[in-house]
Amino acid sequence: MRSLKLFARVAMVIVAVFLFCIVSITAGAADKPIMLKVSTFFSPQDDIAIALGNWCKEVEKRTSGRIKTRFYPGATLAPPQQQYDAVVKGIADVSNHVLGYTMGRFPLSEVLDLPLGIPSGAIACKTMNEYYNKFKPKEFDEVKLLWLHGQGPGYVCTRSKPVEKMEDLKGLRLRTYGGNAKFLAALGGAPVAMPMTEVYDALSKGMVDGLLTGIGPLYGFRTGELIKYITLHDSTSYTAGQVVVMNKKVWSSLPADIQQILTDLSKEQVEKFGQTWDKQDKEALNHYKDLKLLKISKEEQQRWADTAARPLLNDYVKRMKELGLPGDEVLKFVQTSLKQHRQQ
Repeated sequence: MRSLKLFARVAMVIVAVFLFCIVSITAGAADKPIMLKVSTFFSPQDDIAIALGNWCKEVEKRTSGRIKTRFYPGATLAPPQQQYDAVVKGIADVSNHVLGYTMGRFPLSEVLDLPLGIPSGAIACKTMNEYYNKFKPKEFDEVKLLWLHGQGPGYVCTRSKPVEKMEDLKGLRLRTYGGNAKFLAALGGAPVAMPMTEVYDALSKGMVDGLLTGIGPLYGFRTGELIKYITLHDSTSYTAGQVVVMNKKVWSSLPADIQQILTDLSKEQVEKFGQTWDKQDKEALNHYKDLKLLKISKEEQQRWADTAARPLLNDYVKRMKELGLPGDEVLKFVQTSLKQHRQQ
């Protein structure tokens, strides 16, 4: 009898020790911060990379250290064209991706890159996120989309030849990407597809005569050192739609309160990134004081719109209809949003 009582006591001690260990391990796991790998192709010195790095710091601050981040700028985790897939495949937990680098992947959202006369980065960012909140396109269902953003007005920028009319573009090899290649080709130029990370080298070697880009990236990627002219075709300027996305499994694994913190913080980035893009435009013009800004006439701008922009818009609507997507409704919404923001 006495041996049975002793055995029972020993068993109770063993169980107590086991439970204590389980609780300790669980508590330790709960205290361990969640690590997020955050990727972008922008160089560490670029204003957009800095803005994303600031987001990382703010995430850590608002979650009281429950989330930690490792920031990978300069395409160290994935090349520019693969930033989105890096998140889908779990190579990165969060990344910044240019939609036009993967044409056909996000068909409905191609509206964001159309030559609609983008006036500023702030307005571009507001319009993009209004579009997403309104239509919630299924093409982003494999990730958690945090926010969209994009540069200020994108223009024709040339190395040595001024472009003041369509005929000046004939035969010029200009770096572009996505749907803008069709826009440039319709104007008479020769589009050359490549990511921004390769443009400086291409310009320096004479492989291209210029590029389509926003003014800010001339500073961020140093291509302004090799550019002399910027043609201000304001009625057909464009932006480069970009998304900051999170791996869906990682998002789903986060506690509800942290998800809410990230949701609130993402909403704030729309204005912050818009301001950053516009700030970079000013920095570029201040830094490259020899850049010549060419203002083309209203008549010439109308020619660009009739010859290249309008056919591109019509083609977008047609292609979306073939895919069973509401392209016509989306285009009207985006155009109306841009108009309203211009008037504010």
